[in-house]
Amino acid sequence: MPCNKLTIDNLIVIKGGAYNDITKALRKWIELYSKDLQDGLTFQLFKSGCGKHIIQVDKRLDNERFYYLINYLNYPEGIEYKINIEGFTRGKEENKLKDKNLLVYISPTDKDYDNVFVTTSGNETFKVDFGGKITETQESKTFNMPTDLTFEKPDLLIVNKKESIKKKNIPDKSSIEKRFKWISLVALCLTLISLVVSIYDPHAFVKFTFFLGIGIGVWFFGDYKMLQLDKYYIYGLLISTGFLGYAIFVKQELNFNVGIVDLGALYPLTLLVIQKPTRLIYKYFLNREPVVDRPPPTFWDGVYILILFLGFTVLPFIIMDSLK
Repeated sequence: MPCNKLTIDNLIVIKGGAYNDITKALRKWIELYSKDLQDGLTFQLFKSGCGKHIIQVDKRLDNERFYYLINYLNYPEGIEYKINIEGFTRGKEENKLKDKNLLVYISPTDKDYDNVFVTTSGNETFKVDFGGKITETQESKTFNMPTDLTFEKPDLLIVNKKESIKKKNIPDKSSIEKRFKWISLVALCLTLISLVVSIYDPHAFVKFTFFLGIGIGVWFFGDYKMLQLDKYYIYGLLISTGFLGYAIFVKQELNFNVGIVDLGALYPLTLLVIQKPTRLIYKYFLNREPVVDRPPPTFWDGVYILILFLGFTVLPFIIMDSLK
């Protein structure tokens, strides 16, 4: 069977752990950082009969993300194993490690979990935290470059930004359900509080309703995956129309003619009215769900976010002006 000769450049050597777990952790890291990674980056994962796993990372991966990868593989989310991990790369960034051969590892005394340690070929050891600070330490680690690493055909993972966006955009129904129950319960409690407030202080009710409407609208805006599910979109419509009807009813009972009450109560409903057709048009032309994130993954995601934002913030004013 043909073998592949590895190069000591963005190379990771792992001792311990199951191969399937290492693969799973690597996939999760790629998905987690996909929007920051260059499209087409490759990760070759090799099996070894000596209790080792070897990852040959694309040379184009920068030092900072290489450090993140070493840290994540040592502390993966939702995966439990005990490993010893070492990474080998060359300093590429403009700092004291530039142009030096580097051995990257996790110190056994590490308690911060957001850093790596780096030993140069001259056996100088530095702590690199993820805030960008590099400090020399007294920790002793000898730089040893691995040699004669030859293995059989690897499993190949390739960064595909479009596929990663699709995977990230699949709603987690269980977490959405829990979040919906809690937030809707909070919204209901706040609505009841506003009713009590209206009895004792009508003017405070106006402000309360305005900001509560904004809060519900922001919830819908931020929880965009929830609105991808028809059931929760309908629930959102019921909440929005119910809140609008409540605000108008109380305003009439208080004999208020204050537009700000209607304006605040309109925010959630106008967002939903804009969101549905805009999302369907987006899906029709781009064949995927839009992503509401910062920064937007693509130009068209940015356009989608802008349309929602304008619908959320501007449309209520247009409606109120038209009703005068």
